[in-house]
Amino acid sequence: MKKKWLICFIVFWQCSGCAVTHNKPSSFTAVPVLQNQPSPTNSLDTFNWDFGTIPEGTVVRHQFSFVNKTAQPLTIKDVTTSCGCTASSIKNKNLAPGQQTIIEVTFDSKGYKGPTTQFVYVNTDDPNNPLYRFSIKGFVQ
Repeated sequence: MKKKWLICFIVFWQCSGCAVTHNKPSSFTAVPVLQNQPSPTNSLDTFNWDFGTIPEGTVVRHQFSFVNKTAQPLTIKDVTTSCGCTASSIKNKNLAPGQQTIIEVTFDSKGYKGPTTQFVYVNTDDPNNPLYRFSIKGFVQ
């Protein structure tokens, strides 16, 4: 119960400053490693996407790749975002060992100016790594 309250607090706190994006090709994918690896917050190159500068009112998208690198089946319980301006969807919530899925993140920059960062939280049933955090950022003009 305490964990849920902590997650709710973090999501509420993060929503106080929403994020930005740029309509850039999304050929880059972040591949979370689910076993015996640093937490996603320490793996900045694999869990973050910078859209650069975009005009206010632009809706941008990015796809992150999420791979189950454990030896066990993995269930993604849910995927949430830090703000209503950011939406996410996931292709497959049940992953066999070695299987990958796509997390699509959409950011609507309407009403934003300046630098902004948003987060996507992936909650799993992995007891060693139950929560993964992806971020998108950019500068809204």
